[in-house]
Amino acid sequence: MTQESIDIAELIRQIRSGQPAAAEQLFRYCEPEIRAEIRYRLRSTAVRRVVDSQDICQSVMFSFFLRIGAGQYEIEQPQELLRLLLKIARNKTHDAYRFQLADRRDVRRVRSLDDAKELEERQGQENVIADKMEMSELLEELERKLSTQEFEIASLRRQGYRWDEIGAKLGDSPETLRKRFHRAIEKIGRTLTPRF
Repeated sequence: MTQESIDIAELIRQIRSGQPAAAEQLFRYCEPEIRAEIRYRLRSTAVRRVVDSQDICQSVMFSFFLRIGAGQYEIEQPQELLRLLLKIARNKTHDAYRFQLADRRDVRRVRSLDDAKELEERQGQENVIADKMEMSELLEELERKLSTQEFEIASLRRQGYRWDEIGAKLGDSPETLRKRFHRAIEKIGRTLTPRF
């Protein structure tokens, strides 16, 4: 991210209010850095045959937008955003290795004739998922899976409330609420984020 003029806090506010142009702008802004990090870490030629940097980058942004929409992150500066996205990218790349090298699907045993067909089918499925699941639909699905209190926290976070204000409103420790909410979003997010 070479441009420092982008207003991250405003883009995140727009994303939370359901403006897809803001999500697209943020994606275009961050994509080169994320893909460079993923390519650096994606060294196994066997894994690269079935997962490339674009697959993982899309998963990173999918996961990020899901959590931003739910009010999980507080980010104001481009450097904070980059650190967070690169951390997610490292974790997703590690997950891709673990998933693809699991005993039953070990990509090192994939025959080269099957590679192109399998990759084409998987990319087609991902495109269908991306086409069908707009961010608003994804957030609705996330909200359906939240408990009543978690839903209330998500609503307050999207309205811009800080954790200390949420704690005062709900009569609980801000740190306890933050941790509980974070765990819930992570758990639900894993079920909504595409697997490799």
